[in-house]
Amino acid sequence: MLLKSSFILTVIAAASYSCQAQSELKSPQIMTADINMNGIVANFMFSPLPNNGGAKVKVEVKSGLTKKFAVSPTGGFEYHIHVKPVGPGNDCMATGGHLDPTNVGAAKCNPAKPEQCQEGDLSGKHGELKATETGVITPFSYNDKYIHFSGEAATIAGRSVVIHNNGTRVACGNINPYGQSSASASSPDGASKTGSNDGDVKTQGSGASGGQLVATMATVVAGTFFGALMAL
Repeated sequence: MLLKSSFILTVIAAASYSCQAQSELKSPQIMTADINMNGIVANFMFSPLPNNGGAKVKVEVKSGLTKKFAVSPTGGFEYHIHVKPVGPGNDCMATGGHLDPTNVGAAKCNPAKPEQCQEGDLSGKHGELKATETGVITPFSYNDKYIHFSGEAATIAGRSVVIHNNGTRVACGNINPYGQSSASASSPDGASKTGSNDGDVKTQGSGASGGQLVATMATVVAGTFFGALMAL
């Protein structure tokens, strides 16, 4: 009888832990993307606004975006949230297309109507990163109420930020919870893989970090059940 009672309590505790983990997974938290490749050092911080009102985005570029490097006649660099994380060896092409859960497609973003833009088209909604002589851009911030911290199709968690030079992907970094390293890992020779084709702008994927956390919780719960059964 005592063993049965212990088993029941274990089941209840495991179920409670699983629900708690899923609840925490959906809770907005500060996310950051650190970029350090090809001489470009930058940080993007996404802080949740109250009542699921989007994010405050802080951008800081410490080096690399020089006027000499810029190809665009406007002297600007586009930057977007892409669907997938950075691939091995700083492979920016592995990040897929722009985060676009509402299937806006490749239509040009009108900053006056951000609700009609791709969620991940940050430069389309808020302006390009303007090149400077030194490559340093003074930190700036803005609010974007169309950025999401939850929802399999829309969350920015587990995705990446990619900087483009007139369409070519020149630097990228993963989006992770604040405090975790999100810089893309360098390959042994310091090389990186970049490209000019943005690929499919529609998103079909989900944040890798969220899926991994759910899988981990499922494993924990399964292990707890198995241990309880063995105790009978």
